[in-house]
Amino acid sequence: GEGPPKKPYLYWCMNSAQTSSSLAINLKDPICVDTCPGSSASYTGTTFPTETECKEVSGNQAINSYKTVVIMNRYCFPDPATFGSASSALTSSLNTEATDKFMQELSSLPAAWPVLLLGFFVSVVLGYVWMASLRHCAQCLIWVAIILVILITFFVGLYIFVNAGTLSSRLPEGVKVPEDFGQNEKIICQVLAAVCWVITAACICLACCFRNSITMAVETIEATAEAIFEMSSLLLLPALKAAVKILAFVVLAYGFCALVTTAEMSSPNDTSDDGLYQTGSTTSYVDSVTSVQGVSRSFHFTTGEKWLLVFFVFVSIWIECFLNALYQFIIAYAMAEYHQSPVDHDGTREIGGGCCSLWDGLTVGLFHHCGSLAFGSALVAALWVVDLIVKILEAQNQEKGNNACVACALRCLESMVACCRELVEFLNKNAYVYMAITGNAFCDSAKSAMGIIAQIPGAMAVLNGATLVFSLFGTIFVAAGSGAFTFLLTNSKTFADQDSTFFVESPTIVAAISSVIGGGVALCFMLVFDMASDSLLLYFGLDLQTGSSGASNAPLAIKELVHNNS
Repeated sequence: GEGPPKKPYLYWCMNSAQTSSSLAINLKDPICVDTCPGSSASYTGTTFPTETECKEVSGNQAINSYKTVVIMNRYCFPDPATFGSASSALTSSLNTEATDKFMQELSSLPAAWPVLLLGFFVSVVLGYVWMASLRHCAQCLIWVAIILVILITFFVGLYIFVNAGTLSSRLPEGVKVPEDFGQNEKIICQVLAAVCWVITAACICLACCFRNSITMAVETIEATAEAIFEMSSLLLLPALKAAVKILAFVVLAYGFCALVTTAEMSSPNDTSDDGLYQTGSTTSYVDSVTSVQGVSRSFHFTTGEKWLLVFFVFVSIWIECFLNALYQFIIAYAMAEYHQSPVDHDGTREIGGGCCSLWDGLTVGLFHHCGSLAFGSALVAALWVVDLIVKILEAQNQEKGNNACVACALRCLESMVACCRELVEFLNKNAYVYMAITGNAFCDSAKSAMGIIAQIPGAMAVLNGATLVFSLFGTIFVAAGSGAFTFLLTNSKTFADQDSTFFVESPTIVAAISSVIGGGVALCFMLVFDMASDSLLLYFGLDLQTGSSGASNAPLAIKELVHNNS
């Protein structure tokens, strides 16, 4: 963090008087200072007036400060020109602490906010590019994707098979292989190659045997994209959702951090007696020190505080799930308006209020179905919390010896919870679709929607498969583009200079965070297609159920998909 107000730098006090050949530093009790001693060009010499707080932590009234330099815009390190070995050893000590090093890398995220913000806008632009491409060239995209999968799996399998027995020696430096891999490397590589070729053959068979179904599914995707562009206000929805979700996440994350900091704070456990780092002009050694203190802090939680954290996590997930449910309902309501709009004899659809469909869905969802949306999202949030608790129990079991029976039981429980969550999310989504067009309550809508899906399972399976492929490749496209843009930008002079206010210590970490943000933005766009296509299909299924399919205003591609897969 930045430390107390107006004291943004971390400084390790001297532990004894400095001599010309040695420097003893107290690594256990660093302090926050407004400026690093001797870092200004106007200072000369190697000793400076005593820092007031150093008297409290060292107990020595006669200790002066030593000459330092500012590192990463947050640390006061011994001046390398004067105390070269001290500076190098302190840097080495920080780098050997894996957790502290990771926290240091994360601490550069606030300085990288401009590039992360730009990465967000790049993700939004790429999302709209993907939407436009689905409207005009979905057929081309799906076959390019299939061909790429076939070629990649075939050549990856060929590479693994050719290098069977020597693959481990060709891996990048730092990549570790399992302990028993070397003994059975050739057989394992051959099996992996066979798996790749099986995937290749399966893709070829699917492309040949289900060509007509794929073509119809893609035409449905194009019709869905056309419907989204017809309901023009929906084009704003992905960007708005991404902004609202990120804002909600930031606020909730800040609240969680504020709640965590209410617990009793202490320094990490240290087995050292005095915490001294001793170095001289010719010697460099550590005296009973296990780690550098002050870079991170640990917290002690009471039972009540732990339950409060669990409750806060549940409410936070509930809020995020509610926003997602409202987002799904708005899309479904817009598609209901599109489905009910009349079509002229020449195929032109007369849409009334397409520019206001977003506002219509929002008001109806909040004022007429808020309870149903909250109930459905509460079910999902509860299962997410249970899944999180199971993962925590798994981690605790591994720390305490990894009991095989307990691990097996927890894995089974985790799988059951994940399966239930997927089912509930699927049920909720279709309940919201039915609710949007009929106005029924949650439970009645869920029951009726499942009845419609049971009548058109083939069309639903084909459409969901095509939607999954487009969503997967669209998410990869947006996330990779955002991450690449961020990585290139963080390696520029503004973010690579250690003296810069926007210095980024780890461009890779920032690029990874940007990719995650880009993936989240991409999911907002992909969910539009997923929800819109399912809504149009379910509404035509409702027309079939009520016997009004002949007069249905559903897109022609939807009708053909159902009739050819029924």
